[in-house]
Amino acid sequence: MSVHATVRVAPRDFVLGRTLTVAGDARISLEPVVPLGNGLAPYLTVADDDPATVCDLVAAEPTVVETEAVHRGDDEWILCVRWGEHRSSLLAALSDADAACLGAVATHGTWHLTLRFHSHERLADCYHRCLDRGVRPTVERVRDDDGRDALESRALTTAQREALATAYESGYFAVPREVTLVGLADRLGISDTAASQRIRRGVENLLEDALAAGTLDR
Repeated sequence: MSVHATVRVAPRDFVLGRTLTVAGDARISLEPVVPLGNGLAPYLTVADDDPATVCDLVAAEPTVVETEAVHRGDDEWILCVRWGEHRSSLLAALSDADAACLGAVATHGTWHLTLRFHSHERLADCYHRCLDRGVRPTVERVRDDDGRDALESRALTTAQREALATAYESGYFAVPREVTLVGLADRLGISDTAASQRIRRGVENLLEDALAAGTLDR
């Protein structure tokens, strides 16, 4: 079953790092188009009080070959962008995982990406490829094709869901682990004993719920 993931990444790890460092209040989105070749989507929508200045910053990016404004409004421009051949570490990891980018919006100096993967395994593989390349995306949500959150279970308490999400994002389940139990407990603001119990009970409840729903083979 394919999965959708919403992740948050720093601009330096994706595209337009210099632009969003200077113009962090701008809202920039990659327009979804049907891909006819390799590379990033060619259209950007730039919303800002001074979109012309932001578009000049985009044109000066080292990864941009040229730009053309196809729409000029008072507070919104649409740019056609020809990107260079350089690929960021994140784009390389996404390509290796055969991921599809369904949407990309930058607000407050941060990119928010909606991605589709063939399976949870592909998502996990992509996440670890990112870590290997020094990129640490923040996974905000994982949703199956049936619309259900991967961590959404009636058997999970709010505390267990928070502990599991934090553990996953922090690399607690990675091999080797990227955060210790004590470090994870510090992030949760609880004792290491309490953190261990929440994770153990949460995983147990998730497995029980998945087996009962028939989503795992016994």
